Amino acid sequence: MMNTHYLFPGKLAAFKEETVISTLLGSCVAVALHDPTTRIGGLNHYLLADGMPDERENTRYGAHAIPLLIEECVHLGANRGRLQAKIYGGGNVISVSQIGEGIGKRNIEFAEKILRDHGIPILERNVAGESARTIKMNTATFEVLHNSSQGGSVDKPVDVSGFRPLAVAKSVKVLVVDDSATVRTLFTNIFTKSGLEVVGSAADAYQAREMILSKKPDVLTLDIEMPKMSGVMFLEKLMKHHPIPVVMVSSLASTGEAAMKSLELGAVEFVHKPSQFDPAVLKDLAGMLVDKVRAAASVNILKKLKETPAPQEIKTTTFATPTRRRAAELKVVVLGGNAGSAEALEKFVKGLAADTPPVVVACSTVANFVTAFISKLKVGSKVTPVVGKDGDFLRMGHVYFVPAEHHGKIVTGPQGPVLNLSKGAPVSSQLPSANVLFNSAAQSYGQGVYALLLGGFGTDGVDGLVEVQKRGGASVVQHPEEAQFPYAPQKAIELGVADEILKADMLAHHLMQYRNQNLY
Repeated sequence: MMNTHYLFPGKLAAFKEETVISTLLGSCVAVALHDPTTRIGGLNHYLLADGMPDERENTRYGAHAIPLLIEECVHLGANRGRLQAKIYGGGNVISVSQIGEGIGKRNIEFAEKILRDHGIPILERNVAGESARTIKMNTATFEVLHNSSQGGSVDKPVDVSGFRPLAVAKSVKVLVVDDSATVRTLFTNIFTKSGLEVVGSAADAYQAREMILSKKPDVLTLDIEMPKMSGVMFLEKLMKHHPIPVVMVSSLASTGEAAMKSLELGAVEFVHKPSQFDPAVLKDLAGMLVDKVRAAASVNILKKLKETPAPQEIKTTTFATPTRRRAAELKVVVLGGNAGSAEALEKFVKGLAADTPPVVVACSTVANFVTAFISKLKVGSKVTPVVGKDGDFLRMGHVYFVPAEHHGKIVTGPQGPVLNLSKGAPVSSQLPSANVLFNSAAQSYGQGVYALLLGGFGTDGVDGLVEVQKRGGASVVQHPEEAQFPYAPQKAIELGVADEILKADMLAHHLMQYRNQNLY
């Protein structure tokens, strides 16, 4: 059987044995190289021509990806003087705001210049135009197939990560369940102004039961503390007899145990009721609340997607062996995630060794019941999980959770990294935000950062991974096929900023292997 290899954006591969390398090009370029005598060949998939002068070299950029592919082929036994090239472009797929205007044309021109400078003849130049397309290269024969993919344009984007294209629920019917008439009115107004359809509101579980059957909502917002029957008890009955995506609503006085029990029963997300009705506070609440409801409404869509065959067989790292070499002492580990990430987070923390470098977690979902979650983590963990405090000196063997309603930043201190906490508006609809945490760590410790992005709704953490990679740190994402909400990991893969793609049970082992590497 023919060997196959799927190439993610921002990566390259070369083989001595006959292998079919495939990739899906968006607004990117693939350069194929081949030595006809040794039949050694390789392919890269880069997104941009070159990075900023102060950026660490990486294979997102043609300036590094093309010379590195040449060296990889030569290392396998190809003759530099016999190498031949083919260049393939994708289409106008990724938006200007994400990657820049006219990038496809510049990428092609840049590839031609680099290959000319290396004296490598170009046998074929093929630019697709407006649509994304699949590239399949046989490394032994140098046969390259290039087919346009369905869809794929700025108006109709295609997911070039290689995983299933994701969808978000567009029309959402919401039922608001809360014993407070003020909160019911507030939530109804927020949802209506945001384009969601509120099919009704209920003051208790018994009213809610009747309205679920008659109104058939897509999502419930459910108060944890209600008269007659608590929200947690109603959720348990609901999940047994009429499963529906639920966003739990709690006051700051609610117990963390009730919130965590709700998560175990199947609640998708959590949100705190406002303790004050200040316009700025309500504006922040509205953005987060609507995003959480849209996330919940997407649960069934994602389930259906995962029941369909994958677009292609994708082989990611089987053994947690780092492919990126560590270039500096590992100073701090930063982790982000939101909806659906609690289980993976628990596996990661419980797999860490006692001498793990300090870990800081920004997970908005867990932040709502962080004390109860930490109590659960302490059972069977070798590290010490704690709620982070402003000014904490970050110590080895400790995992610091950024608390609810705060952002966390890593700053440099006289003895090492220090945690800075501050209140503020949500960033990327999340509070705490992984982007805020990742950016600060990258700016403070550069190559000494290891960033891990778990599943989540939206793209919080992706921009932070871009910054981590620019400054030479390590970037790892949870495998999208495993994540309940794979939106953030897939976007990171699509933009070529994921050094590794790993399942949850491999994450802690990978971190320790990375930490234990010799510096180069």
